[in-house]
Amino acid sequence: MDVLNLGTGFKPLVHEGWDIINHDLRLDPERPWVTVAWDLNEHPWPWAEESFDLIVACAVFEHLRRNLIETLNECWRILRPQGVLYMKLPYWNHEISYIDPTHYWQFSLRTVEIFDPDKEYGLKYRFYTDRKWKIIQVPKLNDTRSSFSVKMEVRK
Repeated sequence: MDVLNLGTGFKPLVHEGWDIINHDLRLDPERPWVTVAWDLNEHPWPWAEESFDLIVACAVFEHLRRNLIETLNECWRILRPQGVLYMKLPYWNHEISYIDPTHYWQFSLRTVEIFDPDKEYGLKYRFYTDRKWKIIQVPKLNDTRSSFSVKMEVRK
């Protein structure tokens, strides 16, 4: 399985048998597991189309100047058919979402519905993007209700 871990920080992804790229904004000798450095605000990202089976993005997308549509379009581009995006996003209704001055965005549990044409908002706002997804794990709040995780499968 080819995996891209975006914004790995101090939590590298390790799984036996997987080919994992741990990405971050910069290379750092204190974090030797980061093998690719790239500013995700710069499109296109440095990976070829349909390069990955899985993208993991925990506490990353809220720090980008690019909106979620642009960012997920880029994820869609580099995922293979039936590839999965696992992401964790800050929940708008929690103070921590606004405390961090590097957060550009906060999200509702229903924000991701815009990308799934089988959902109410995906149908209503289908013109936002032609790159569609299927929500395969509904958004789930963490115990502190400060963020939520969701899994989506690319539709190609």
